[in-house]
Amino acid sequence: MLADLGFYLLLLCCMTSIYGSGAAVLSAVWRHRRLYRSSRLAVTSSLVMASAAAGILLYSLFQRDYSIAYIFKNSSNDLPRVYTLSAFWSSLEGSHFLWTLLLTMYSTIALWTYSKDNEHIMPYVSACLQAVLGWMFYLLISYSDPFVRMFPPQANGQGMNALLQNPYMAIHPPTLFTGYTALAIPAAYSVAALLYGDITEGWLKTTRRWALYAWCALTAGIILGGHWAYAELGWSGYWAWDPVENSSLIPWIFCTAMLHSMIVQDKLGHLKRLSLVLAFLAFFFSFFGTFITRSGVISSVHSFAESPIGPNYLAFLASMLLVAALIYGFRAPSILPPEAEKVWGVSKESALVITQFLLLTLASIVCVGTLYPIVSEAITGERTTVQAPYFNTFAPWIGLGLIVAISVGNIMRYQSSKIPGGFRLLVWSFLASLPIAAALVYFGDVLATKKAFNLGAQLVGLVLCSWSICCLSGDLLGRVKDLRWNLRLFFGRNLAYFGGFVAHVGVLIAIIGFLGNYRGMQKIATLSSGESVDFYGYNLKFDKIEVNEEDNTTLYQGLINVHRDGQDLGLVRPARSKYVTTGNLNHEIGLLSTFWHDLYITLSDFDREGGKKATFEFHINPTVRFVWIAAFVMVFGGLLAILDRFRGAKSRDTVRIDA
Repeated sequence: MLADLGFYLLLLCCMTSIYGSGAAVLSAVWRHRRLYRSSRLAVTSSLVMASAAAGILLYSLFQRDYSIAYIFKNSSNDLPRVYTLSAFWSSLEGSHFLWTLLLTMYSTIALWTYSKDNEHIMPYVSACLQAVLGWMFYLLISYSDPFVRMFPPQANGQGMNALLQNPYMAIHPPTLFTGYTALAIPAAYSVAALLYGDITEGWLKTTRRWALYAWCALTAGIILGGHWAYAELGWSGYWAWDPVENSSLIPWIFCTAMLHSMIVQDKLGHLKRLSLVLAFLAFFFSFFGTFITRSGVISSVHSFAESPIGPNYLAFLASMLLVAALIYGFRAPSILPPEAEKVWGVSKESALVITQFLLLTLASIVCVGTLYPIVSEAITGERTTVQAPYFNTFAPWIGLGLIVAISVGNIMRYQSSKIPGGFRLLVWSFLASLPIAAALVYFGDVLATKKAFNLGAQLVGLVLCSWSICCLSGDLLGRVKDLRWNLRLFFGRNLAYFGGFVAHVGVLIAIIGFLGNYRGMQKIATLSSGESVDFYGYNLKFDKIEVNEEDNTTLYQGLINVHRDGQDLGLVRPARSKYVTTGNLNHEIGLLSTFWHDLYITLSDFDREGGKKATFEFHINPTVRFVWIAAFVMVFGGLLAILDRFRGAKSRDTVRIDA
């Protein structure tokens, strides 16, 4: 009964979204306020009904209602309650439902919180958002119905995928989907600006804040996904250029480029059309990533099985791209450039353009590497793969350019080639960076690397990152000094600048962390009970295999006593886990973290009878903690920038919607 109610609620959501989109179109054509209000009430009704349907699915999950096929496939009687919650989005139908629910929520917020400066384009915004929602709800009631019934109901379910029973998977998908769906708002505003034929300062204020919010969510979601891979898969890494990883990175890159374009647009009025294009591409590639995940066209630990939803996604992507191209082709000339001509010399805005070029180059490289296996298989019928070496050939050089662009671009000023502090700031920053780089080299054991090329790349990267951080810090101090150290006045006027400063420092910290990938160390050892092995200054002594029962899991733990410099550092418990609903053994890593590196241990094999012998893989992963710290710093910087009070010239008069 409840399942049927949930389905009919989603059916009503589809109908109200279609009505809302149509009413918004008529409101835009006839300039009719009441039709727009009706459209806005439609999306609000969709949110209420979709939330009720989500509540029904959650209630059914916790009640173990196996008459619903989705719950039977993704839950079981022994599943812990925290993972019962995450079972909502653990498979195709549920994750699509979560995506749609979040998009409905943010669409409703956007349509109720617009400024008066944007009133004239809101019917277009509503039409775009609800057109997408109509299609999403259509998929929910057709190819991705989470309320499909199953007869006869079973006494127990098949259980959740063991790899997804991890705390990070309880927060990674909702966070990433939040970023994806928030990108819909700048995209809808961009299409609305093209259809109306103008961009106002209110438009820039709204899209900038939504883009920053999406950027923060995407940053957090990507890092959480990396942490899940690091803690769950047992391969000691957090980024493998997996196609689905790439599909989340591409929207992040386009969103980052869009934010830089909006800065130039805010200060000088240029790059308006580029901002529109980047807003659409960021949203488009969020859906493209969804197509990759759900179509089964790639092999990935992230991807779902092949589903008929894939061709529907492909048709929607093609339609969306075609419509957007037609709108841009016909309406882009209506977006007029500023009256003042701009000579692109050496200046801050030029540095921002160079940054965008580097970001878009990186996005293109990642797109080619991700799409090539799909296209080649479609043409030749043979599946090929593009491995990490392809991406690693280009990424370090683009990273090098971004480091320089971050440092020089941030200390320059608009429409001027002069740098406050000039040559002195650059020299003093370089001198100050030397002890920082030396500390990173010494404590990070950079000289322990065995490959000369990697050693050189690390040294150059660490020095440049340290120099860039010092340049940014020197510029910050100079700005505060100009205001006579009045911090209240500084933050009141420069919160967006300070947020950008923090976010850029976070990016540089992340790059320092990434450089640790060049000097990771590994050792494989088979030990009998009581035997030990020396590795990277650690003495690692194997005690025994201990069997423990935790919730729905049997853990076979290899107990390793860790000593270093005569000091007992405690017991590390790498394990293999066996879930009740599957016969496979999964990795549960053992981890001993320090500020400078992780001792990462996996249990490869063990004596299942006596537990007196086991094979372990020992890894040293330098500066991994820097990557996790960088995520917090970047997101904090983005949130600070969102809180900044938008400033600009007085908004022009806008055309209001007639009653």
